[in-house]
Amino acid sequence: MMHVRPSLFLALSMTFVAAGCASSDKKLDDGTGAISAGSCDEEEIGTDCVCDNDADGLVECIEDALECVCDDEPVAKPDNSKKDSGTPTKDAGKTPDPVVKVDAGTKPDAGKPVTPETTPDGGGTPVTPVTGGTDPVLPAIMGECPVFKNGNIMAAGHKSITITAGAAGKNGPLVFYWHGTGSSASESRLFAGVSEVVSQGGIVASFQGSQSAKGAGDCSGTGAHNMSDFLAADLIAACAVKNHGIDPKKIFTTGCSAGGLQSGCLGMVRSSYIAAVAPNSGGVVAPQRWQDAHTPAVFTMHGGSSDMVIVTFSQTSKTFDMAAKTHGGLVVNCDHGGGHCQAPTDLQKAAWKFIQENPFGSKATSPWATAIPSGVPSYCKIF
Repeated sequence: MMHVRPSLFLALSMTFVAAGCASSDKKLDDGTGAISAGSCDEEEIGTDCVCDNDADGLVECIEDALECVCDDEPVAKPDNSKKDSGTPTKDAGKTPDPVVKVDAGTKPDAGKPVTPETTPDGGGTPVTPVTGGTDPVLPAIMGECPVFKNGNIMAAGHKSITITAGAAGKNGPLVFYWHGTGSSASESRLFAGVSEVVSQGGIVASFQGSQSAKGAGDCSGTGAHNMSDFLAADLIAACAVKNHGIDPKKIFTTGCSAGGLQSGCLGMVRSSYIAAVAPNSGGVVAPQRWQDAHTPAVFTMHGGSSDMVIVTFSQTSKTFDMAAKTHGGLVVNCDHGGGHCQAPTDLQKAAWKFIQENPFGSKATSPWATAIPSGVPSYCKIF
């Protein structure tokens, strides 16, 4: 039923009468079959009436006589007290057709990463298209961008992230570092590439514990970090590219123990923009669902069968390696045979070399694709 303004309804009524809808063909809905004659009773105007063809009508005053005005289809009863008041008509109980919003979309610049909409649910997992090309898909900026200078920042509900930053605008890398259980964000200083990241105009973002505003699952089972921390990683990545000049193809992650498991987890659930992952006694306890068709390059470091704290990290490394290889990624596994998180200095330098030489989408041209480069410890093997 459509809602008709009284003035427009009267004009339509006159049209229907001229078309031959005579009063003798109508009856008031009280069932008397009579139409009042003489001057019009204002109380009758606007009341319901029914035509012989069972179409609904309304009583109108036409030439000092009450007429039941109708058409072949039901006509809505006007609201004589308010114009466009939104008063429901007889069809108010019917379920309206759903409104479908059509997004025409825009054609992305082939030379720039696409920024999809995100779904800020508990896990904050962006809704991204399935891709497998050479360009990363960055998250949409959901919140206020932090300022990237040395010190602690808050981002997307996470209360404490230590930033070590170089000069902006140099197309440098971004490295997410995740510390082990009982440790702190300052552990990131042990990462072999810190000074080079800074000199290249990059950023190291080291997360202090699980300080996000909401919980969305734990990759390690220790409570050291949380998957909702990835919302902060999303914001930092998008804002660092936009405001600090970070190269979107050089976004990496690493960490030790629970942090190594967190970095493996990040590599899978944010495969749309993570280029390479280098866990130190990490990997994944169980495979996560890949975000899209891209697979980050993977460099796992562990101490073999002796590398065990609740879980055996040679096995969590292998689980991650197998998931990445099956998904089409480049994988290198390094069993140094030492203790937990005790990757030797030369191995940690090799890990930094690996992630630098494997920016996003570079598997086909990677110097690691067919052989381990010289200078890398001999116990590192292509998985």
